[in-house]
Amino acid sequence: MNVALASNGATATASSTLDDGRLPVAAINGDRNGVHWGTDPATGSGWHDSTNGVYPDWLQVNFNGSKTIDEIDVFSVQDNYNSPVEPTSTLTFTQYGVTDFQVQYWNGSAWVDVPGGNVTGNNLVWRKFTFGQITTTKIHVVVSKTPAGPDSYSRIVELEAWGQ
Repeated sequence: MNVALASNGATATASSTLDDGRLPVAAINGDRNGVHWGTDPATGSGWHDSTNGVYPDWLQVNFNGSKTIDEIDVFSVQDNYNSPVEPTSTLTFTQYGVTDFQVQYWNGSAWVDVPGGNVTGNNLVWRKFTFGQITTTKIHVVVSKTPAGPDSYSRIVELEAWGQ
């Protein structure tokens, strides 16, 4: 079960938000593709920060109570966001994804990286992190780099946490 879904009682916050079409809640609605990128957080899209080229940025999901999880999935925006495909483990991006980031959980007093959760040089749309079971009330992704260019915002289409 994806305990990070808004429909399962989770809520999302972020360091900043570009506009009402890319709210944090748009990254916990079950749409891995970003079908309606930037238009409607209820039907698709994802989160987009408001600080071009300024890091770190973060997206946080608070669960509806303590949850035991063993997988977190992070989905970046696809290059062809106007006509996205179902993400696979080999689908890459060059323009809008997150390249350097940390995937973390709250241990009750501090943020801790999940195993393998400190990522540099990423170019995959879908990054899956599996680990031994942990019990937590929240997770977050801290973005420290995106592709260089005039449009260097942090964007996450979907953030999932799988468990019981």
